[in-house]
Amino acid sequence: MKKKPLSNKVLARTLVKPIIKRYLVKTKDFNKPTTKQSYGQLQRQRHNQQEKIKMFHDANAKGLLNDFPVAPIDATIKTAKRARIAFDKVYYPLKTIVPPNLVDKFGMQSAVFKTYQDKPNCIRYYTKNKYLNAEQCKILHEDDGIRSVFGYEINNQKMTKKMFATYIGWIAENVDDLYDDEEDAIEYEAYKEMSSALRTNPDGSRSPMVIQMGMNSYMDRNMINNPVKIIDTHVTQEKLKIYDYTNLGKVLAEVNISSQEAFDYVCKYLNKNRNIKRKHTEDRELTRGASALKNLIDFYKAEVSRTTTLKMSQPKTKVFGYKELMNGEQYKAYCKQTGEPQLRQYESFKKWIRKRLNSIANIK
Repeated sequence: MKKKPLSNKVLARTLVKPIIKRYLVKTKDFNKPTTKQSYGQLQRQRHNQQEKIKMFHDANAKGLLNDFPVAPIDATIKTAKRARIAFDKVYYPLKTIVPPNLVDKFGMQSAVFKTYQDKPNCIRYYTKNKYLNAEQCKILHEDDGIRSVFGYEINNQKMTKKMFATYIGWIAENVDDLYDDEEDAIEYEAYKEMSSALRTNPDGSRSPMVIQMGMNSYMDRNMINNPVKIIDTHVTQEKLKIYDYTNLGKVLAEVNISSQEAFDYVCKYLNKNRNIKRKHTEDRELTRGASALKNLIDFYKAEVSRTTTLKMSQPKTKVFGYKELMNGEQYKAYCKQTGEPQLRQYESFKKWIRKRLNSIANIK
């Protein structure tokens, strides 16, 4: 007896059934591997853990953990002994210990909070010197990582101008080899000491500031919780799609790479890879018009996709179209680069861009 073919209704239900990918994840202690869990289960587990961490921090902010035992973290600080010789006194932050019967409730055994008993829980250096000496500057430089995490004070206040001048002067004389030139070293350290610390969440996670760029969904798919991890994931796993130069700039900012650094890295890479360098300096140099047109069309498609997605959550958003492209800086730059006359009549421009989009579509 022949089987009846599936009806349209049954077939539709079959097609829309979600495909659940499975991943190898870890248990609560993050050491012992466990069985495979679905992506949805993993996301719920992460969400629950984040909720526990938030609850823990909220409880501390309300003073509910003031009676919990605390312990110094001195043993984890490599420079602690030398710091106490260089400075008159040094106090490091205290970690709050969770009683064993409450570990499951809060999801952690201990944590270092930004405050302890309503006071900043930071590193405190004390010295009678008006100016920092060389050894004190060296300690502060070596403690740069933990100072960024926990914050710090010198004599219960921010670094004074006299101390700041001494420290920057020491940086200029001693650590310029860490940067391409001495001015970069001085400028970077000055900005770092003057700025507010932007810290990640207690578990090391950070959500990207940019939206509608595909970064959040990319991070979810690849199970990474901080944009800086994209650097490794892009090379070893899934490639992050970069649509245009605007998109590129925002992604670079999320991974803490400046435009100058990005250009330097590209040039150094191409200089060491002659075949790839030849593609850019010789092959494409002869077809700059083709590259320029591709960049223009890639920009148009990216803007259409971005504004279409944004319109779902913000209905008043206008979807990017031919008119916006015609009046935009990208088309103006394309004409200047290729020498083509810039079309200013909408109907003429629409025919021009449609012809090129259709040709590309037919090739694919």
